[in-house]
This record gives sequence, C-alpha cells and structure tokens, in this order.
Amino acid sequence: MTAPTKPLEEVELRLEPSARRIPLWRRVVTLIVKALVPLAVLAVAAMIAWKLYLRAPVAVREERPRVPRLVEVIEVQPATRGPTIEAWGEVTAARTLVVRPEVSGSVVALNERLTPGGLVLAGEEMVRIDDRELRLAVAQADSEIRQIEARIAIEQGQQERAKRDLRRLPGELSESQRQLVLRAPQMAELQAELAAAEAARERALVERSHAVIEAPFDALIIEEELALGTMLTVGSVSATLVAADRFHVVVAVPVSALDWVNQRSGQTVRLTQLGVWPEGSYREGTVERLTAGLSEAGRMAELVVAIDDPLARRPENRGKPRLLLGSFLRAVSEGRAVENAVALDRAYLRDHDMVWVMTPDNRLEVRPVEIAWRGAKQVLVSDGLEAGDRVITTQLAVVAPGMKLRLAEETAKEAEQ
Repeated sequence: MTAPTKPLEEVELRLEPSARRIPLWRRVVTLIVKALVPLAVLAVAAMIAWKLYLRAPVAVREERPRVPRLVEVIEVQPATRGPTIEAWGEVTAARTLVVRPEVSGSVVALNERLTPGGLVLAGEEMVRIDDRELRLAVAQADSEIRQIEARIAIEQGQQERAKRDLRRLPGELSESQRQLVLRAPQMAELQAELAAAEAARERALVERSHAVIEAPFDALIIEEELALGTMLTVGSVSATLVAADRFHVVVAVPVSALDWVNQRSGQTVRLTQLGVWPEGSYREGTVERLTAGLSEAGRMAELVVAIDDPLARRPENRGKPRLLLGSFLRAVSEGRAVENAVALDRAYLRDHDMVWVMTPDNRLEVRPVEIAWRGAKQVLVSDGLEAGDRVITTQLAVVAPGMKLRLAEETAKEAEQ
C-alpha cells in the first residue's frame, strides 16, 4: 500500500522556517550583484564601441573634377559666296516636230530608223510617198506651157501682119484703137495664160517634192504610225520628232527664292540623277530663261535650263550619261553672292539662330548669328562669325555657356606624350 500523501500546506510550512535562516546581508549582496553585473557588461561594451568609433577612418567629401567635353569643330573662313540652290526639274524637248504630209498617197519607202527611239540626221529621207500622179501633173503643166507658147508664137505673127496693115490705113487712130489693131489684148491674154501655166507647173513641182519627207534637223523619233502601203492624207499625223541637239530641263524653284536665283542667260547649272547615273556623273546646262507663269502643280517658278548634246554623241561628251525625256534631275547652282558669308550645314544651326563656338580658351560660347539664306541642307551666315572661329559640330545633350571643352586631336596628343 502506498503511503498517504501529506497536504501541500504542511510542505510549504515546513520549508518556510529554513528560508528564514538565510542572512539578510547575503540577500542584499545577491541583489546588488544581480543589478551591477549587467550594468558593468553594458559599460564595457559601450567603452569598446566608443574606442572603435574613434579609431574608424573618416570619409572626406571632395568635389569631383569635371572632365571637359569631347567635341569636334570646323574652322570657318568668311568669303564672298552665294548659296547653293538645289531644285528638281523634268527633262523636256527643246523643239518638237509633228510630221504631217502635204500630199496624199501611199507610202512606198520608209527609213529603217523611223521607229520610236530611232535617230535620223538632218536632210535624211524618212518617208517617200507614191508620186506618179504628181509627175503626171508636172508633165501636164509642161504640155500646157508649150501649147501657150505656140499660141504666143502664132499671135506674134498676127501682130506683125497687123503692123503692116496699120501703115496702109488712112487717117490717125486713137491709142486704144491702135492697140486693138495691133492685137495687144490677145497677146496680153496669152501672156497671162502662160504665167498661170508656169505657176501650175511650179505648184506641181513643189507637191512632187513633198512626196519625199526629210528630217529638218537631227531628230529623235518619239512616235510613228507608218508602214509600207499606208495611205496618207493631207494633214494626217504620221510621226512625232524632237530635236536631238538640245534638250530642256524645266526646273521648279520657290517663288521666294527668285531673288537669290541667278536668272541671267548662260548661268551654269549642274544636273545629276541620283540612283540612276553612276556615282560622280553629271551633266552641265545653262540657264536659258525664266518662264512667264507658275507651275500648276506646286505654284512654283520655272527656270528653263538648256543642255546641248543630250544624247552624248559628241567626242567631248562621250562616256557621259544620256538624258531621257520625262526623267527628273537634281539641279544645283550657285545663287547671288553675299559678301563675308559663311556656309554652314543646317544641322550646326541651333535653336533661335544660334551656333556653338569653341573659344580660344576651350570653352563653349552660344553665339547668335544672322542668316541670309536658308536651304534644305545648308544655311548662309552673313553676320556673327569671324575668320578662324571654331564652330562645334558635335551634338551635346547638356549645354552651359562657359563649359570646358576639348578636341579629339588634343586628347590624342596628350595620350602620346
């Protein structure tokens, strides 16, 4: 059997007399130790942390030196020059000839080069029309002339007999009566018939000459509607030719640019066709005139530029590109000259007509300039830049007047040293 448990009150009462036997001073010391040890540990830790703080390196804030910006420049030299005028123009014919026969008849002969794109020379036969009826007309006119001449010869004999009869007539006759006796009206009538017959013969000869159509000048065939046996009528269109010795380029320029465009006859214009002609190839033309009106499409002024030998047939033009009618060419010419002007790429012109200039001490200066001409790719500065000024061509994201700059050439020299 288990021993009976004692109540908890008796245990606690039994322990309480033993606890009362611990001295008071010991309990006080124990409490003091428990309070001072953590404080001492914290104090030692604080002292160690303070010493570490005092011995730690101190970061000194220094201003970072600014590296001058690397830029590229061009040195300008003002001079008397004109703006470069760029425009586009269409190649057209300087002279166009529409061939219309002056006589009717069937075609009996054709030039083998009388075909679109063919070239015929001045005086060369192109078309021959059947002229048998025309030859008959000439022969008939000759016959009429001979008949009239025979009648005139007979009439002359009649006049001689009339003169003899007149001498035997008594009395005086008036001048009109005398002319009638001498058969002057009959002779005048025959003379008139002879003149008419000779005129008819000349007309027949002219018509016979029209049976052969010749090229009036070196010509390029544009269109033709002919074949052997074709029946032609007077005035019908048979072919279209253009002169091969000269073409025109009608160049469209803005009306506002007319004050700058050199309109004098003989001004040289350089013509190119980008993407079609070989690199570096060009043809030169001369300004012929300014047309009287504006183009209907863009309301632009039109300059007529003449190009000699467009087909490059002459020895001095051999190897140069040929011009094609209807093609568009880029025309470049120099406009009216401006004194002490600087030509700049339009990309170097900053906002509000400013340019960036690199000063002698290699700092940036934002300088206003006066623009005399504004082109698509180039501007002409008439004031604001002096000889030797270095214009900055580099695009900078941040710009501050006076900021330091450096050149790539100077940086390379410093690296070599």
